[in-house]
Parts: sequence; C-alpha cells; structure tokens
Amino acid sequence: MGSGKVCIAGVQFAGLRGEKERNIEAAERMIRDAVEQGAQVVMTPEVALSGFVGGEEERGLAEPVPGPATERFGELARSLDIWLMVGMSEKHSGQVYNAMAVLSRSGELAGVMRKVHINKYETPGGWRNGSRFPVWHIETDTGKLTAGIMICYDREVPEGARLLMIQGADVILNPLACDCPTVDIHRCLLRTRAFENEVHILVVNHAAPRENGHSMAIDPHGEIVREAGEGKEVLLYEVDLDALQEYREQGIYGLHHRRPDVYALLSDPRGQIHPDDANLPGTSA
Repeated sequence: MGSGKVCIAGVQFAGLRGEKERNIEAAERMIRDAVEQGAQVVMTPEVALSGFVGGEEERGLAEPVPGPATERFGELARSLDIWLMVGMSEKHSGQVYNAMAVLSRSGELAGVMRKVHINKYETPGGWRNGSRFPVWHIETDTGKLTAGIMICYDREVPEGARLLMIQGADVILNPLACDCPTVDIHRCLLRTRAFENEVHILVVNHAAPRENGHSMAIDPHGEIVREAGEGKEVLLYEVDLDALQEYREQGIYGLHHRRPDVYALLSDPRGQIHPDDANLPGTSA
C-alpha cells in the first residue's frame, strides 16, 4: 500500500527510426530535465531507443538485458537517484521483445516488462509476446508506491490492468508509439482503465514527427489531469498516495465486489483468436 507523495514523469520525445545513439542521447537529456523539475520516477516512450522499426532492422538494434543500454541508463538512474523505465527492443533467448527495462535508484536492473499483447498488425515485425504483468515496489524520499506497466496495445485488453490492480498497483505506466492519444475512444478507454481499477495512469507517447505526442496523466476518478502537446515535453505528475488509499477505502470499484468464482471462462483458451504468424511465448517469457 502506497503512502506519501511521489513525482512521476514521462519524457515525450521523438524516437527516430534506427537512430539509436541519437535517441539514447535525447532520452538522457530529457531525463535530466525531468529530474531538475522534481521527478523521482521517469519513463520513456515505447521502444524509444531504436525508434520502433520492427523486422530484421529491429533485430539488429536489439540488445540483451542487462546489456550496454541498461548499464548506461542504470548509471544515470544511480547518479540522479531516480527510478527509470526505458523502452527498448530486447534480445532474449534468440527472440526480440518489445520491452521496458526497470532500473532502481541504485542503478540496478530491477526487472523487465515484455509487451504481452502483440496485435496482428505488429506480428510481421517479428516480436515475441511476453507473458507476465509484474509490479515493482518503488520507494523515494517522499513516498512509496507500487507500479506496473502496460506497453501500448496491452491497455486494449482489460485483463492486463486488472492483473496489475490485483497485485497492488497504485500507478500503471503506459508507454506508447501510436497516434491513439487524440482518438476519443482510446482516451475513454484509458480513463475507464483508471476508473474501474482505482489507479493512476501515466501515458507517455513519442513526440511529433515520430507520433503525435499528447502524453497524459489520468487520476483514479478517470479524469485527464495533465496532458502534453505534440512536441518534445516533460510531463510531470505528483501522485498523492495517501489520498488514493482514502479514496479506495470509500470506493466500490477496483477490488470491491469482485466475484472470481464466476470468472473461470476468462482463463479458458478455447475460442481465442491469434494470427497464424503470432510469435507466442513459452511460459518463461
């Protein structure tokens, strides 16, 4: 259960396709800018380091975790005393994953989130689906919270956010590489994920010209309380964890009134649809 207040931030910049070193340098500059503005937890957009190219070019840009990029960003996290989530393509066991590396205040690799839902328009890119929705317990000098990650399309499937909520997530981080933030139904979907699970959500997209920006912070009432424009920007959001716990104690959503005993059909694989070339994972991914 979280407490105190924590300042989280998204660094909205354009991760250009294939320009890995340029993207790394851009991320570093903006992370430093975010910390100067008070950020204690910072996240980049989805696959920010390679610019999300897919296919064989992506495979060539991918690297293991831990590896050179996570060592470099781990040192940055340590020197700035922050938690850091970095979007990258990960090479693991001969496969390439759309991943978020999670780095602690000490610069250690705290874990990896691998995108679980690779939709049929992304499968030609050769990505392997991940298979877990982990959470991280984050402590700062001013507060503590539990955070989980949904990578882009993961937000479209309601079970992902539900799993994170059940594991105690106070904040769900949603890195993107798409133009969905300005589409009304997608904004409503994200607001609903926050409202139905009694969580804060921080959405971080690529800036123009790569995508259309509009990163946003959504509170547990489902209200968009911060929103960026299209260009390069640091989006700051202070999360009041004590207020969140008070709201949950009085609420009727989230963990309230669930009936898992009647939901068995949700985990029955019969009737599931995947494209023929879906790169589905083993149980360890």
